[in-house]
Amino acid sequence: MSKVRVAVVGGGISGLMSAYVLAKEGMEVVLYEKEDYLGGHANTVMVDGTQLDIGFIIFNRVTYPNMMELFESLGVDMEPCEMSFSVSLAQGQGCEWGTRNGLSSLFAQKKNAFNPSFWRMIREIMKFNDDALNFCSYIEEIENNQEIDRNETLENFVQSHGYSELFKKAFLIPFCASIWSCSEGVMSFSAYSVLSFFLNHHALQLYGRPQWLTVKGRSQDYVNKVRKELELRGCQIRTNSQVCSVLTIDEGCTVTCKDGSEEVYNGCIIAAHAPDALKMLGKQATYDESRILGAFQYAKRFSSMFSFNI
Repeated sequence: MSKVRVAVVGGGISGLMSAYVLAKEGMEVVLYEKEDYLGGHANTVMVDGTQLDIGFIIFNRVTYPNMMELFESLGVDMEPCEMSFSVSLAQGQGCEWGTRNGLSSLFAQKKNAFNPSFWRMIREIMKFNDDALNFCSYIEEIENNQEIDRNETLENFVQSHGYSELFKKAFLIPFCASIWSCSEGVMSFSAYSVLSFFLNHHALQLYGRPQWLTVKGRSQDYVNKVRKELELRGCQIRTNSQVCSVLTIDEGCTVTCKDGSEEVYNGCIIAAHAPDALKMLGKQATYDESRILGAFQYAKRFSSMFSFNI
């Protein structure tokens, strides 16, 4: 009896894990990746002899139990990682503060020790976790009530709870930007989505936070280990292979690449961004596929990496 043949489109964390699990189950797997490397957001660069991650960096045992299980099964070495936060507004001319070195970072600008607005912001940060927890619990309890708007914006949430402008500009927006590389447009995001993310990652807790970890050899280490496992299990890895179409046929599905090559599989997992996945499905996309995948909105962002000697 021939093996089940499955295509996996996308070589990021989702695609790698899908291919890994399928290969362990004895299936014939072909992994497609449009870039010339695997890992997606897990991208390691070398700067002056030091390896730095510019995408995926940190995780913890509480929020990511499945990832921890995977890393441990692969023998990925991990080490504790500091999770500090600092803000500098108006190119250093506005409010500046941080968390790394206790009070000396908090009052990086000594004048803030005598600034009532700054002290108010600190108090607001302390109560923000409770407000967020109450809001998310409330929404979850009555999520079946169609009269409740689960899409209340973050801006509305901040205004309705009386938070100050300094809290928004010197804490909330920079905090969101540090996670999603987004602009002030984050205030139009769903409050439930943003706040539940914060709570799930224990990001708002002042005490009792889980220990954050990072891959000791940087993210390329776990990607290389997964790749080695896939190759040992006979998985074909095709980088520089951009899939443009995944169509259903009686025998399963056909996967067509930009170079015109086409292959038939028993099944296919599309581990790509929603707009890309919808484009691959083309006219065969069902109503639900179009509705769900079409609901995701993306914005192009440019990131800069700075390095300096201490």
